[in-house]
Amino acid sequence: MFSVLPAAADEIAPQCRPGERVVLAAEDGFFPYTGLYKGQLRGFSLDIVTAAFAAVGCAVEFRQMPYSRCLREVQAGRISGCFNTTNSDENLLKYIFHSAPLFHGRILVYGPPGFKGPFTDAEFERSTFSVVRGYTYTDAFDNNPQIEKIEVESDLQTLALVSRGRADFAVVYERVAQFHIGNNANQVTPAPVPVASLTEFDLFVSFSKANLEKSVWLAHALDLGLGQIHKNGVYSGIEAVWDEWLQSGVGQGKPAPYWTNGSS
Repeated sequence: MFSVLPAAADEIAPQCRPGERVVLAAEDGFFPYTGLYKGQLRGFSLDIVTAAFAAVGCAVEFRQMPYSRCLREVQAGRISGCFNTTNSDENLLKYIFHSAPLFHGRILVYGPPGFKGPFTDAEFERSTFSVVRGYTYTDAFDNNPQIEKIEVESDLQTLALVSRGRADFAVVYERVAQFHIGNNANQVTPAPVPVASLTEFDLFVSFSKANLEKSVWLAHALDLGLGQIHKNGVYSGIEAVWDEWLQSGVGQGKPAPYWTNGSS
């Protein structure tokens, strides 16, 4: 399904063959990074993945699904890769990763607006935390049996549980929370507020170990593509379009950006 084109002596340049596609699973509940928006799969990292693979001649076919299923399909070898995945110690044992991240994110702890604070480590042993099933946050948080976690299918649901008093806190990526709180007032009222920072993470495509040779090739191709779109300004252009849309376009009812053939 792929070939290696001539390149400089220190670089192998992979290319997909004409008409062939890279098939990846895209999670459907992590908008504005990747998810369903008004019934369509959209997102900043979706555009980055598309543009990066396009830079090395590869078209991508996305199959949308919940993140937990996304990971199961990759582990079983039924699909090549899934995103957006952290390169935690646990995930490094399960998947093949590229080197350059798709983007950098910050995970915050959100509580009810009446939370008096300050948030301390004691909260982890006496409070409930809503999380997305299958997500990895930090090894310390994920593997601590003393932390009572309520698992749901999306970040919107984690925030809604806090709004309704069914969870004490929600653990959510900052930009995702900003979007949901600003655009789903009927489901997240009163709006949860950030009370602490949990961690910062890089996010990646996780490729299947079931087909090792193919996954190593895809990871290398994605790294080369990411390098190219950083160098030629496509990455910063996509980022700027999404920033503008989140700041004003969404409130004006404009459609979400969508990168195709060099434009969003």
